[in-house]
Amino acid sequence: MVLLQGKGIMRSRGISGFGLIFVIILLLIIGYIAYQIGQVHFAYGTISEKVEHAATIGYTMSNYEIVEHIIKEAREANVEINPDSISIDRTVPDSLRIYVAYDDSSKIFGIFTYNRHLVIDKTVQIKIRF
Repeated sequence: MVLLQGKGIMRSRGISGFGLIFVIILLLIIGYIAYQIGQVHFAYGTISEKVEHAATIGYTMSNYEIVEHIIKEAREANVEINPDSISIDRTVPDSLRIYVAYDDSSKIFGIFTYNRHLVIDKTVQIKIRF
């Protein structure tokens, strides 16, 4: 059997219908996993900003009020923070330090759980305006 040049060679016409569906499903799965993992980190960023804001305005509040404010803000970000995991330090002159430690997790397909222990440690210098 003799094959002539250019004859008898099967040329690829691109991706098949099944291949395209497989790629789309694979991209959706990767996107879903990234979204579930990203939720934990986006919530951390949001809570970190709220803790910094609480430290900025906290010199006018009691420790109890600061803790309640942080817990309320965390609930709005769908994160539960134990009041015992919030520490407020007023010992450094002209500054306020707030330390928050909490665990956050996200379920992936209801089978796997992405767990993170997160720590926020913010120290803000108190600026008194006259």
